[in-house]
Amino acid sequence: METADTGFLGSPKNQKRILIGSALIFLVGLIVFVSMVLLRGTSNAFQSPISTTPASLAPKERNTKPTQTELSLARQFIETAVLRKNLDAIYPFVHTNLKGRLTRKQWDTGNIPVVGYPADNAATAGFVVQYSHQDEFLATVDLVAKHGSPSTVRPHLAFYLGLKKQAGKWLVSYWEPDWRPPVPLAPG
Repeated sequence: METADTGFLGSPKNQKRILIGSALIFLVGLIVFVSMVLLRGTSNAFQSPISTTPASLAPKERNTKPTQTELSLARQFIETAVLRKNLDAIYPFVHTNLKGRLTRKQWDTGNIPVVGYPADNAATAGFVVQYSHQDEFLATVDLVAKHGSPSTVRPHLAFYLGLKKQAGKWLVSYWEPDWRPPVPLAPG
């Protein structure tokens, strides 16, 4: 009977052969796995016939001129919600997209999801209409801060203001600043 030191496995030459043989078997198995599972590819044949019927496209929204109702609601929103004055007056004209589930009592506290801004030109700022459709409206408005505002307030800031028509009534649905942080110059 052979011991471990003198038997087939005891020889360093045989141990090296077994190591090389098992490494080769592992490598062949790995190549087979990769080629069968990962690189199997797909056939070039179409699985379904190509249709000859034209695609149905979504109807284009018809552009409309903004009405005085839309513009006066936008102005009223800035003069109330943005300036945090007479919040109760604008509450019924704010879409749930903007006010969420705030009750009128919560809204009246002034802690609302509307970015406030101490605008000096709230009553006179012009609206640049981005688009105006029968049931949607988006404009930008550039507000200028009141003199003496805190240094943390930007001197002027543009905002996007969106309206939606719901059940025949225009509601403010969007209010976001159009601000991007400045890109630093490369050291030169």
